Amino acid sequence: MEAQQPTPDPVAGLRETLDEQRITAHDQIAAAWQLHITRLEEQIATGWKEHVEHVIEERFRETTVRVEEAFARQMETRVAELRQRLRRDLAERLNQLLRTIRRSESDAELYAAVLEASGAFAQRSALLVAEGQMLRCEGSRDFTSGSSGQLTGAMIPLTSASAMVSAIESKDTVLAARSSGELSEQVAGFLGEDQESKAGVFPICVRGKVAALLCASAKEGEPDVAGLELLTMLAGLVLESRAVPAPVTTAEQPPAPAQVIRITAFDQDLSAVPEADRALHLRAQRYARARVAEMRLYKASQVRAGRAQSDLYSQLKDEIDAAREGFQREFLSGCESMVDYLHLELVRTLANGDAALLGQSYPGPLG
Repeated sequence: MEAQQPTPDPVAGLRETLDEQRITAHDQIAAAWQLHITRLEEQIATGWKEHVEHVIEERFRETTVRVEEAFARQMETRVAELRQRLRRDLAERLNQLLRTIRRSESDAELYAAVLEASGAFAQRSALLVAEGQMLRCEGSRDFTSGSSGQLTGAMIPLTSASAMVSAIESKDTVLAARSSGELSEQVAGFLGEDQESKAGVFPICVRGKVAALLCASAKEGEPDVAGLELLTMLAGLVLESRAVPAPVTTAEQPPAPAQVIRITAFDQDLSAVPEADRALHLRAQRYARARVAEMRLYKASQVRAGRAQSDLYSQLKDEIDAAREGFQREFLSGCESMVDYLHLELVRTLANGDAALLGQSYPGPLG
């Protein structure tokens, strides 16, 4: 008798099929999730890089602005401190220089002080005193080596130095090539003959005349023109303050109505002025000298340009107008004997005695 075969269980087969499908579905879901995660990671990675770059760029830009602002503030503060220190140092140097020059008891001592002080602005300097058609070297200095040079006492004909002739005629600074034709063989040799470099010739003027010349050169290029001009201007003012004014003769005094005499020369002799007005005349003279000296001291470049263009008034209009207004208000009003000392001083020292240098637009003496 044959053994009976077991009948397949349909439920078991269905369960096996479901299990297989479930496993497959899980596998597919896992694969899909992995794929999705991978794509998200790629997107996140790409987006993160761009985001980081944007953040870095923004932060860097903001940091740059802040650093620039902070640097600007610090630089502004530093520049202000430096400007103040330089102004203070310059004022101290000028005060020392002026005291040294004013303490000199003779012209020779003053020239020696000027020569010594020029070392702050030049490498080599020589001071020449005008004696007719000759220039006598009062002293020379080579500040690099500390030697006194070989020019002291040398006599130099004016005809051998065209730049010095120009400085004497113009009463103004002349920059010239360091050549024997411009400066003479002796001076050019001392300053260092070089056609490509410039030397400065700075006149020291006293009452509209050149008393001496300071010749200076630098190691390279030009010497410090502004500093040397200020130095020679101070020397001229000190020499001028010592000069005794020429007396006014009777022939030079204009006729005047009874008890009122108008003097026409800028002079400290006020014997012809009514005694009650003399103190005011002295104040007016000091006012005129001070105002014109300030123009020469603080507006040197404009003075030089105005003289060269024969139009000082256009270059110094604000300063001259302010001085004229002050003179009119303080001295001319109410004093019949008063003279326009300001006009006389403008002609005498600012224009070196040549009224034409004031220019056609200059309004003329105050009425």
